[in-house]
Amino acid sequence: MQSSWSTERSGPMQRRANGSLGFTLIELLIVIIVIGILAAIAIPVYAAQRDKAKDAAVKEGSHLIQNAVMTYAADHGGTYPATEYVTYTPNDPTADNLGNKYLDTWPRNPWTGQPMKNTGSNVLFNTDFDSLNGLTSLQGKWAIVNGQLVPTGAGENRLSFGNSAWTDVELNVSATLNQGRGFGVYYRSDGKASISGYCFQYDPGLGNKFVVRKVTKGAESAPLASFNMPAGFDIYGKQHDIVVKVVGNQHVVMVDGKQVLSFADSTYKSGSAGLRSWDGGSSVSFASAKALGSGAGSAGSGTPSKGDFAYAYDGQSVSYGLVGWLAGASAFVIQPLQ
Repeated sequence: MQSSWSTERSGPMQRRANGSLGFTLIELLIVIIVIGILAAIAIPVYAAQRDKAKDAAVKEGSHLIQNAVMTYAADHGGTYPATEYVTYTPNDPTADNLGNKYLDTWPRNPWTGQPMKNTGSNVLFNTDFDSLNGLTSLQGKWAIVNGQLVPTGAGENRLSFGNSAWTDVELNVSATLNQGRGFGVYYRSDGKASISGYCFQYDPGLGNKFVVRKVTKGAESAPLASFNMPAGFDIYGKQHDIVVKVVGNQHVVMVDGKQVLSFADSTYKSGSAGLRSWDGGSSVSFASAKALGSGAGSAGSGTPSKGDFAYAYDGQSVSYGLVGWLAGASAFVIQPLQ
């Protein structure tokens, strides 16, 4: 009897004990739903916080670049680095490269995991000739007179600006010939005193023509292309805007917004720019010079990614120095250097 009674009493108690150790299907479903709701709330919050952290890292990277640019300017008499130097190029031997000399570690774009890329301005060089900064005299003498660059040497005068890595560029030069036989604009040149490269020539001494020649160690070739100055053209005493654009082997020259020359030549593939004056009593004054780039040597190439930065250099003044970052699919957040 005792054994039978014990069996009857222990069965239900054992079942209740087993039931207390598990969950019913409904209870499991409720738990899963609650976890799903919590995840639906937490994941967007986490993603938003992660994005805010990335944005903060981008801003900090841009701030570091700003500090490097300002330090560069302090070391170079208030002149800001050209756009091409404000980029991550650790193998570039150029002394003024920010990535080599002014930043211990180049900032990384947290959105891509790669070094922040400069996808901003394609201005390679720009000056209103308020100083001789960035200009290298190759021959003769040059001076700033009343906000204009003028050659002061007795014979031919040559100078160079820019970088030997420039390939596809657009040069904009504003100049006034006061008297004499003309002036020239070098491009894709080697920047040496015995210069080699191309030279556009504003040349009334050759019968009032616009001319482009090849120059090899200072010796000029026959014209590659020439164009007669139009009737009534003001040769002397008036400022003219010269645009020289070279892409690959295609050369185009415009004067005062009108195309005057177009030809193909591939002798020189890259090089810096420059200016020259004639000897024999020529007098010319240069008001400004700007170089825009679209190929090698320009920091404006490539498709930007969110978090990449843009550095815009346009002139020698702090009010023209801008740096920012790509905050979305289309808009850069740009702010003055400060």
